[in-house]
Amino acid sequence: MRWVRKLFWPVFSAVLAISLFTVLWSGSERADSYREMACAFENKSLTCLDSVDDWHRGLAFYDSSLNATKDTLESLKNLLWKFWNIEFAGAGDAAVEKESILPLRVLSNRKSGCVGLSWLAMMVAEARQIPLNTILLPGHMFLQYCAGEKECVNLEPNRKGFSYTDTEYREKYKAGNWTGLEFKPLNTRQFMGLAAFNMGNLYLDSDPHQALTWYRMAEDFFKEYPGISVNQKIAKSKLPDSF
Repeated sequence: MRWVRKLFWPVFSAVLAISLFTVLWSGSERADSYREMACAFENKSLTCLDSVDDWHRGLAFYDSSLNATKDTLESLKNLLWKFWNIEFAGAGDAAVEKESILPLRVLSNRKSGCVGLSWLAMMVAEARQIPLNTILLPGHMFLQYCAGEKECVNLEPNRKGFSYTDTEYREKYKAGNWTGLEFKPLNTRQFMGLAAFNMGNLYLDSDPHQALTWYRMAEDFFKEYPGISVNQKIAKSKLPDSF
């Protein structure tokens, strides 16, 4: 049965890849919707949010807050860090587990790292036309609310929306691996590429085949991000010699 064992992981990875790609590319613009991609990454129907009560209650809270205060930014912050009460999952591994990356799990567990919180915030921004962006840093991302060309406020996802200046962020992450992609708003596909990259990193040591499946997806979304090719090589080096 040696040949069966040799075929299992390649076949499994291929089936997983086909399943994911079928969901993610079932429509020409699917990858441009934060909400639909939140469902797709969980291999659920693209309309799965229709049945998530916490999501609908959150939007109702935001609408009520905005109607009362006329303050978009404060209403968003109150939704994320008071009504939903999303807490930082913690540094290290805790911030990059599935529960901290995938926004449906963040909404359920109320804990997150920078990716999951930012993804959830962008889902709200998409649903309510809020001028919000995600900004990349070495190994991190933050939110940026821009009411006008020169009226931008940075929101730190791991500190309940605390506002660091760009200068403070540059100093804080100066020792990181800078790529030239930092301080530029990410589009939806680029964000999904980073989310897939983080998912791949979860399996890099334990399941390199599955890691490579996620890295291939990440590459399709955000090919210019250099970490993807680096980690692809690492994953390939971990494969058994027989493959």
